[in-house]
Amino acid sequence: MSAIQPFDTHSIAGFWRRIAAFALDALALGLIGITLGAIFEEQLVSLGPWGRLLGFLIALVYFGPLNSRLAGGQTLGKRLLQIKVVDAQGAPLALGRSLLRFLPLGSVWFLNNAQLPDGVLFSAWAAVFGLAILGLGASTLYLYVFNRRSRQSLHDWLVGSFVVNAASQGALAAEIAGPPPKLHRVVCALLLALGGLAPLISQQFQQQEPFAQLGQILHAVNAETWIVSSGVNQGATYTSSSSAGSKTTRHLSINAVSRDADIGNAERAQKLAALTLAAHPAAGQLDLIQITIVHGYDIGIASAWRSHSTARAPAKWLAP
Repeated sequence: MSAIQPFDTHSIAGFWRRIAAFALDALALGLIGITLGAIFEEQLVSLGPWGRLLGFLIALVYFGPLNSRLAGGQTLGKRLLQIKVVDAQGAPLALGRSLLRFLPLGSVWFLNNAQLPDGVLFSAWAAVFGLAILGLGASTLYLYVFNRRSRQSLHDWLVGSFVVNAASQGALAAEIAGPPPKLHRVVCALLLALGGLAPLISQQFQQQEPFAQLGQILHAVNAETWIVSSGVNQGATYTSSSSAGSKTTRHLSINAVSRDADIGNAERAQKLAALTLAAHPAAGQLDLIQITIVHGYDIGIASAWRSHSTARAPAKWLAP
């Protein structure tokens, strides 16, 4: 009876096969999310920002069991791309280990673009979320691209897992299964630190003009009880034509997420414009203020929104 040969570098799944497998899994989860939205839209809307937690749990139930020994270490995407998740001995992961493996990736996926309250965005908690989103996200991407020896990313390091070709058998070679290179560890530590510091540095800029007044607009708008969250953007649009020549339109846009479906309410839009001009008087010199009210749901794996926009000159917003 011959001994099982260890894996060689060709048994490690390549970058593009892993990315393609993840894209297929995301598509499968998206179809699940769309189906849930078609049946339970009202309930998903009522979850508000907590809808992303539901999406996280659905993704955890999908990736955890399928990447474990329960399904041979293969999600639907991995099965189609003929790759699988194993440990250093070539065996599929236990369920608990597979669930833990998903946590770093899931944190980046479902916290990114989440509707976080002002109490988080403008506090020390922002550093925690910056580390979880920016730090983990940048580290994961870096390792996917540059860790060519084992192709382990951050979530693989966490549990000692590897993604290999489905036909591979036996333990990994020592040079692959060994500790990650020092360079990668140093780079990931720096990326995690920068991810945690970035929101704190951003807060310092937000206290200076013109960001301070934009922040005041956010605070005033978010204080409205019918608003879940909002965003503000100020900029300029440049157009040019042979007949009218060049034109610059300076504008400020408010995007407000409503708790209810009354997105076409003119009085609400007028109120938001008035709050904007009170918090940022210089906005009265702009050419346009656009108020967009949206309503819908976002559970991370699927979303559906309806919106209504109104753009007027500042003086017309204040007209009775």
